[in-house]
Amino acid sequence: MTHQHSHRHISGKKLGWAILFNLAITLAEFIGGLLSGYLALTADAVHNLSDVAALGLAWLGLKGSRLPATKKSTYGYKRIEVMTALISAVALVVIAIFILIEAYNRLLAPQPLTRPWLFMTVAVIGLLGNVVSIFLLNSEKGKSLNMKTAFLHMAYDAISSVAVIAGGVVILITGWYLTDVLLSTVIAVMIFWSSYLVMREAVLIFLESAPEGIDFDEVFKAIRTVHGVEDVHDLHIWSLSSSDIALSCHICLDEKDFSRGPDLVEQINRMLCEKFSIGHGTIQLEKLAFRRPDALCSHNDEHGD
Repeated sequence: MTHQHSHRHISGKKLGWAILFNLAITLAEFIGGLLSGYLALTADAVHNLSDVAALGLAWLGLKGSRLPATKKSTYGYKRIEVMTALISAVALVVIAIFILIEAYNRLLAPQPLTRPWLFMTVAVIGLLGNVVSIFLLNSEKGKSLNMKTAFLHMAYDAISSVAVIAGGVVILITGWYLTDVLLSTVIAVMIFWSSYLVMREAVLIFLESAPEGIDFDEVFKAIRTVHGVEDVHDLHIWSLSSSDIALSCHICLDEKDFSRGPDLVEQINRMLCEKFSIGHGTIQLEKLAFRRPDALCSHNDEHGD
């Protein structure tokens, strides 16, 4: 068994700066939204507040995932970052529901906006803060599901800030206050979609499904092509976290090749890591004469489980 861990470094300092930026944005937008009565700005402030929570969870997940393995948790605590990402996404769904409820109330009883230049100024400041946060987290987004979630929070909030500014301009020019309701609804729908994507990936990891981008049959065939491997069965592929993939299987060898077993295991694990980024491989050797073709989870060219 070999364990080749991911060494992609995630910057906790960048997360810290992003948290500070978004705390300032949230406070400014709450005040601006309350004073002006602009629901879209208040909705964006709530979204930003969820960003602060998401970034805080991302920071906690980052620290937790770096804890060493123990005899109790032999893989370490890698799934803390998946768990925090899932919590953050669920919280976003709840927030989106509240925004939709308030938008519906505004549809029934439209409210005129006051201090237009106040909410426009605050919205522009919010957009600039989101852009800075995106810049900080852009290089981190591909390193874990947690960081992907944090980046999505920033990206969608920047889009919603642009919508808030555009809506404010429309209201100032036309006086059509329903723009506020429409924008708030669009922001809520965007939140729903981004949350769904994160929750789906997190749930699949907890269910130990084969990771996206990993083709079970391709992995099976690649192991079978290694010289000396006669058969493969009990093949399992799953995610330890959003960036660590594990595999276990039984390989059948001919009697004459059995002494080469350790070398074949090393060769297979190297191939799995280079070709499929599978860094945790557990491979059991069996003699061909004693293989179990009808074993549970067996895989062959005609049938797949």
